[in-house]
Amino acid sequence: MAVSKAVQGETDVNSYRWVILALAATSFILTFVTRFAWPPLIPIVVPILGMNMSQAGAYMSAFYIGYVITQVPAGVLCDFVGIRLMLSLCLIVEGISTFAMGYITTYDSGFALRVICGLGAGANFAACTRALMEWFPAKERGTAMGILLASPSGGILLASLIVPPLNALLGWQAVFKVIGVVTLAAGVLIYILMRSSSTAKMGGKVSEGFKIVLGSKDLVLTALCGFCLLWCELGTATWTFAHIKHLGISLVAAGTVMMFYAVGGVLGPILSGLISDKIGGRKNILMLSLALTAPMTIIFGYQSSIFMLSVMGFIFGFVSYSGNPHLTVLVSEFAGQQWAATANGTSNFFFQMASIIGPWVMGWSIDVTGSFSSVWWIMAAGPVLGIFMLIPVNPANTRD
Repeated sequence: MAVSKAVQGETDVNSYRWVILALAATSFILTFVTRFAWPPLIPIVVPILGMNMSQAGAYMSAFYIGYVITQVPAGVLCDFVGIRLMLSLCLIVEGISTFAMGYITTYDSGFALRVICGLGAGANFAACTRALMEWFPAKERGTAMGILLASPSGGILLASLIVPPLNALLGWQAVFKVIGVVTLAAGVLIYILMRSSSTAKMGGKVSEGFKIVLGSKDLVLTALCGFCLLWCELGTATWTFAHIKHLGISLVAAGTVMMFYAVGGVLGPILSGLISDKIGGRKNILMLSLALTAPMTIIFGYQSSIFMLSVMGFIFGFVSYSGNPHLTVLVSEFAGQQWAATANGTSNFFFQMASIIGPWVMGWSIDVTGSFSSVWWIMAAGPVLGIFMLIPVNPANTRD
């Protein structure tokens, strides 16, 4: 009888990993909805607040300034205090700051709120990846990370679907308020339901964690590769709406294009994660994704019809986001479960530097040239450089 109860308890714990994955994915999706509620509103709000395109891009950079600042300390805290508190606080701060965006009247106030929103979001990635490292065995991590890392595209898709109609129905201020309330409520729900695994290994000395993370050449190069991939992904998500509007196409139609891009971005990481769990070769799959993403960036950027933008957008989203789960699994396994949050917080610090620099650089190129043509070439340079970063990486040098 005692053995039977023990087996039943273990089964209950194992099955709860899918609840953990659902909570982590929901948290990650909402983090992307809050950050990408802005791009569809750029053509609407910019003239109202008297902004230029560099300032519009700076709103995305502002989010990532706050986001990057908290990556490393939030990752360290997750390894010490656990995932529940960090994830719930993350969403509560994001929800409040996003709600407040509905009251801005100047560029400066919006910039400050976007920084605060980024500060709140900083713990999300590290906490979510730590949760999956705790709850999922190595043979399932590609699938779990694939589902989690479909969330960025899911968040972009959700923002693309809800922001234009909400803006048309209620106005741009209400868009921020609605998203803020939903995000705040999710933070409370996650505090109630999220928990750490009974087998979780908590962090030891902070210096030990950083020695492991920064002492791994493979981990550092993989993180730099992530910078290169995110340079392209974030640039696409930031500027596609404005590009399509510049072509004389409506925001609603632009939302359709981004829907196809996001659907591809949802399917890509899930399928590539499943494949890697079956056949291995995470590094090779990541390199293939980078090699396909670079030309697809250019091809997508030179389309001018809704039909071709949608078709190429789907393919573009699929190939570019297919690499995401392998970046995260490689980083996590190079560090091991005990330091997974520290490793992912630190690596995401490198990733997100692209988010700070990229939107401003691309917005500047639009202001200087008066067109969007140069933006796509600037984006495509990222994946090409990422391939060179990944070549020396040895996937066998893992701790878990």
